[in-house]
Amino acid sequence: MTTNQSVSTSLLFVYGTLMQGFTNPFAKKLRKNAHWQGKASFTGKLFDLGSYPGALFLPHYKGIVYGEVWEISDFNAVIPSLDYYEGIHDSQPEYVREPIPVLLETGQVQLAWSYLYCQPTDAFVQIKHGDYRQWLLDNKQHL
Repeated sequence: MTTNQSVSTSLLFVYGTLMQGFTNPFAKKLRKNAHWQGKASFTGKLFDLGSYPGALFLPHYKGIVYGEVWEISDFNAVIPSLDYYEGIHDSQPEYVREPIPVLLETGQVQLAWSYLYCQPTDAFVQIKHGDYRQWLLDNKQHL
């Protein structure tokens, strides 16, 4: 499925530099305009792309990508700047925004938008445990 505004969810799953604890202007904008829904995960692979991660959603894969779910107050007002940050409209985008099923801490599965990596991953290190924040801590990097 490609980016489609007709999907009726204002939930956004983030797994990288938009998570809590990151101080870039776009992470701050998300926190200011959204309500924390809790930790969540989906099945897939997570990669270290250099100074940020990229994830693939793989519904039948055994690996897990960990992140957070936010409910955006005014989705149509906030999402264009996040789309810009993730570069989904670039001529050769690294990400697409797609709705995927995510597993909340409560055990409930919800459909949420997420920015998924859409380029080859061969040159990148896979973060096998699926947790970008832990990856940065393990490698003594700051958020």
